[in-house]
Amino acid sequence: MSSVNHHYIPQLYLRGFTSSDGRLQVFDKYLRKFKKDKQTPKTVLYEKHRNTIEFKGRPSDQVEKLYSTIETSFGDFFHHIRKGISHEELISKQGLYLLKLFVAFQFWRMPLTDRFSETYINNLDLNKFGDKITFGGVSLGEIEKLRELLKNNEGFRHYFRSFFLPLLTFDLRIHDTDFDCWCLHAVSDEHNGWGNFLTGDNPIIIENISEVFSFRSKFFMPLSKNQLISYSPTANNKTDFPAIISTKLTMVMNSQCQKYLVGENRKYMEKMLKLQDDVYGENGVAKLREELFEQI
Repeated sequence: MSSVNHHYIPQLYLRGFTSSDGRLQVFDKYLRKFKKDKQTPKTVLYEKHRNTIEFKGRPSDQVEKLYSTIETSFGDFFHHIRKGISHEELISKQGLYLLKLFVAFQFWRMPLTDRFSETYINNLDLNKFGDKITFGGVSLGEIEKLRELLKNNEGFRHYFRSFFLPLLTFDLRIHDTDFDCWCLHAVSDEHNGWGNFLTGDNPIIIENISEVFSFRSKFFMPLSKNQLISYSPTANNKTDFPAIISTKLTMVMNSQCQKYLVGENRKYMEKMLKLQDDVYGENGVAKLREELFEQI
């Protein structure tokens, strides 16, 4: 085993939020201050040995290596996005599939869902998934050994959470309505250059988490510091957003991240954090989220 620092937000994604020198500004919410030195995608949003499991009596980083394999395709995809992908290119059958797949894997990868994943697996009825995933023509619910491993093997539970739950729980099919409900938003050249969109350890802003698995909930996800994807089941997200939306997105992102808020421009981030405290305070998050989702 060679790897130690295991990212729960992939570096390929974080590269879209760096400044021209490849650096990031990181606000630590626990300490209420910015990290002194500028960070890089390699040095943030990871945990030591997060994906280390025991395999045949020895520690193994096979989960981390499998993540790296999956990220090769995602890396090419996000590189293309950062270069300036068009709405038509992204909102295509292949583009939507990769977006859905990224959301699915990212959802189950975050520390935020650690406790939820344990509860979910403990109450999981594999038979309800039918033949969505099979081995030799046998569905998961009919494999007794798999059920035993899920119950008694902590390493396999982590492996199952990482690579099976994204495929089982999310609807990755592309429906005709998807082409109207997804939308790419890009900051205009006039207002570009100041790191409008931020990210962090919980980068998907979801209105109703119970509906996200079927992609029926409104949500936002910054793709880079100047590109944003939105989903609205009513397709009410086709018009240009007013400038205030980037401000509210920043505030909601800050509110929902557990520990780290990440962006390009420290002065902008400081200004938004102060504005959020002044206008909404600690008790105004629900109102803030409501105002945001009213836009789509």
